[in-house]
Parts: sequence; C-alpha cells; structure tokens
Amino acid sequence: MFDNLEWISPDPILSLSEKFIEDRNPRKVDLGIGLYKNSNGITPIMESVKIAEKYLVSQAEDKVYKGSVGLDGYCNKIISLLYKDAPEIIAEERVTAAQTVGGTGAVRLAAELIKSYSPRRIVWICDPTWENHRGIFSHLGVNIRSYPYLNEKGEFSFDCMIESISKIPFEDILVLHGCGHNPTGYDLTNNQWMHLLEIVKEKRIFPIIDMAYHGLADNLNKDSYGVNLFSEQLDEMFVAYSCSKNFGLYRDRVGALVILGKNKDHCSKIKLHASNLARVNYSSPPIHGASIVNEVLSSNELYQIWAAELERMTTRVKGARKMLVRESSEQGCSEIFLGAARGEGLFSTILLNLNEIRRLKEVYNIYMLEIGRINISGINKNNIEYVVSAIKQVAGTR
Repeated sequence: MFDNLEWISPDPILSLSEKFIEDRNPRKVDLGIGLYKNSNGITPIMESVKIAEKYLVSQAEDKVYKGSVGLDGYCNKIISLLYKDAPEIIAEERVTAAQTVGGTGAVRLAAELIKSYSPRRIVWICDPTWENHRGIFSHLGVNIRSYPYLNEKGEFSFDCMIESISKIPFEDILVLHGCGHNPTGYDLTNNQWMHLLEIVKEKRIFPIIDMAYHGLADNLNKDSYGVNLFSEQLDEMFVAYSCSKNFGLYRDRVGALVILGKNKDHCSKIKLHASNLARVNYSSPPIHGASIVNEVLSSNELYQIWAAELERMTTRVKGARKMLVRESSEQGCSEIFLGAARGEGLFSTILLNLNEIRRLKEVYNIYMLEIGRINISGINKNNIEYVVSAIKQVAGTR
C-alpha cells in the first residue's frame, strides 16, 4: 500500500533534539528546542504542578471521558487568566473555550474551522514564524500567504509589517503572536497593537492570536495586552492558548482554543462546530494536564506558588538575555546578537547564515535551528563564554 512513498525531510526541531541527545560531547549546548531551562540546564516540574498532581491522584475515582471540548472548569480558568484585565469580555458572555491537545491542537482546530466554513479566505502568516503554522494550514489545503516581520537587515520592522497587512483583502485571516514572538523575540508595543487594530477593524480581518508563552515574555498582564485590546473592540477572533511553557506541562498536551464571538449564542454555535470537528479527529482531549491547571488556578495558595514560580522563570530568561548581550559586547561581536537586546521571551534570532549554523553544530557541538533561532534559556553562566566565542569564530570565517 505504501510502497511508493518517498523520503521526506523530518521536522527540523524534533530531529535537532534527537541529534543533540545522541551527541556524546560533554561540551554540547542545546539552543534549539523550545523548552524553558533553568540555570542548570534542566526543565523542571513546577512545584505548584507537583502539589496539584499529587492531590488529584489521591482524590481520583475514575478515568471517564469529559467530552470533545474537554474540562469546563479548565476552560473557564484559562479565560479568566487571559482576560484578567478585561473582565467585561467575560461579563458580556462573548467568550468561550474548547480544551485542545496543546497549543498546536488549538491552531489545528482553528484551521479546521476555517477550512470547513470559510475555505476561500486566505490565511496570512508572518515571515518568519513558528514553522508549524504553515504546516498546519497548508496540510489542510488552506490558502496561505506571508507578510514580512523583519527588514532586509534582519531587524523587526513594524513599518514593513503594517504596509503589507494594510494590503490584505477584506475579511481575510491574520495569524499573530500574542507575546514572545517565535522565532525572533520581537514583540509589538502597546501603540503598535493599537495601530494594527485599526487596520484589522477597517479591513474586517479575522485574527488568530497564538498565545504560547503567556507570562514568559514580560508578565501575565502585559503579555495579554494585545489579546485584551483586540477582544474589547472586535466581534470575532480566536486565541490559540498553550500551557506547555508557563505550566511546564509539555508532554501532557494542555491547550485551549479561546473563541470570541458577538454574543453568547454566537460563541456557543462556534464551540459546537469545534466540538464536532474535535470528535472526528481525536474524540476528546487528555484530561490529566488540564485538571492540574484547573486545580492550580482554582486554589489561591497554589496560584500564588505558581505565579511566583513563573515570575522567577521569566526573570531567569531576562537575565540570560542580558548575559548574552553583555558577553557579546565584551567579545566584540554584539552585531551578531542585535535581536537579543531588543527582544523578549524565550527566543531570539542571530545573524548567522546556514553554513555557519551547521559548522557551529559540527565543530562546536552547539545546536540551534537553521533559521537562526536560539533558545535564550539554553544559555547559562557555565556556557555563555563558550557559546559566544564559538559563534564569533564561525562568523569570523566569512
């Protein structure tokens, strides 16, 4: 049946992780896959998660299904967390959510809704972006186009972005990053969000905001500014939410498609269609991770522990970014790391070409994506000098 299959390229992120694991060099450094790492290079289970999980296991009596859109309590808690600074959205009953299989599942469910009910609309995705954005929409046969996020120098250019978006046809679909832009780390300012909103309103564009790093760019409130602003002034939009990073629940696959509508009935109708699409895809999402998040966000004590942990994680990432800026300046190669000083969140892009990135892996055992993305949290005091020196060396061979 599958005799005529051709070999294809593996996923660039997952395959890079496999190669790193196989590498036996003790000096190897992983700047590739998007996991938060502490100063010891470990991705720990959060203490709040451990406490919640232990309690849930002690109280568990069954493992029954919870339906195609998952755990209601979890969905409501995600909405409350996301709209903490915009409670009127909740009061007006203009928002609902469906639990999904991670943030990827949320993007996929949004794409399936678009494919099923608005198949002729074009989906506009920024360049560069998280590569799976293109993969998800194109796999479903959705028409996709790109809008620029960077200028010719590799620096964020809001002017280039806005010029392109202003030419998008009426009622097309726009994929945006809520915070911690992947892969560049360049986020919009509040004024830029407001400027963008005016174009979105004028062109009646439907936004999908990917919220994969809530709380890890700056803080929970500031990171949700764009989502709150758009939700207050638009009739319809989606938010693809992930708990992978801010709760450290990577392999538990905890996400949500947050649905903003014109009113309660409108939201319920969209959610029903989302439920039917989920039913024929994976039937129902895994509940364990969602139950942990629900427990953490339902307990004031656990919430305070979690919020403090998340703040420490964000502080650690900011510190690693400053460390990188300082070390590159001291080694006289700061021009390679221009994005590190301006960016926020886990990621930054550095100005190396493909051959230099491959040489970095082959000669120095430093792993990063071939698009130039590095995971800032992969940097610590034990490897910072080595990383910057190696990057300087490969760039110096131009």
